[in-house]
Amino acid sequence: MYKSMLIICILSLGWMQSLYPLNSMPITVRDLSFSGGGGAMVSKYISLNPASISTEKKGLNFHTQLLPTGISLLSLHAIYPKNEIIYFTSISNLNFGTLKDGKTDETFSANDFMINGGVKGGLFQIISVSTSISYTLSLIENNIAQSILFSAGLRTEISEDQIGFGLTIRNIGLQFDNFGDVNEKNPFQLQASGFMKPKYLSALIFSDIVIEENIDGYTLITGMEFYPRDGLTLRISDSGLYNNGFKLSGLAFGFQFNLKNWTIDLASRNLISAGFVNGVTLSKRF
Repeated sequence: MYKSMLIICILSLGWMQSLYPLNSMPITVRDLSFSGGGGAMVSKYISLNPASISTEKKGLNFHTQLLPTGISLLSLHAIYPKNEIIYFTSISNLNFGTLKDGKTDETFSANDFMINGGVKGGLFQIISVSTSISYTLSLIENNIAQSILFSAGLRTEISEDQIGFGLTIRNIGLQFDNFGDVNEKNPFQLQASGFMKPKYLSALIFSDIVIEENIDGYTLITGMEFYPRDGLTLRISDSGLYNNGFKLSGLAFGFQFNLKNWTIDLASRNLISAGFVNGVTLSKRF
């Protein structure tokens, strides 16, 4: 039980209060630089809002992050557009490394694995809709917990590339093979997103509100994606919990550039008292 509580505390650094942070944390470096926001903006990657994917080319993306306390993330994504439909899949590993029981001094390992797949299409030619399903396996030494969770999203634009809105619901499903006597229900998340393009600035400004079951208040995310020249994109964002006042919880920045036939994204997020998260994405289009 002590080990399980230790892992849950570490997971709280990963933006999620349940046993399965891979279902709700930013995995792509783009999402990391957006602090988990930007759900209404189109993306060439698998985003936290699956309806935001927009690409005409097949893609293979490799994402990696280094989180506080030596936690590491590796994720491989594949995107396959065909006609008006986009199919996507991913496999991810969140490795907590070697941990130590403070009472017995016994060392043990912990890992989360997730396989995700989904499909994105259009509705009435004005709304993008998408759904995905994920299987997550969580290992703490010889203890196992598993979940099957569904997510769904939509996005639309009032005027092309000027104003847009998105809505995402995550973590609807079931958990089985719990850790010992711990029978924790996965809290669902609801995320409402919006963006607008300033008239005289080559940028998009966005804002997101995330409501999570069992959490008092809500998370507010704001940021901007700036395009200083062709082939270069800059991103900044902040996030915080609003509950009888606003408390800042993170600041993030990142940039994207092209190198020959590859797209490279770099980002860093400061979780204030928890430390930094640094990430790299390598992307290839075919």
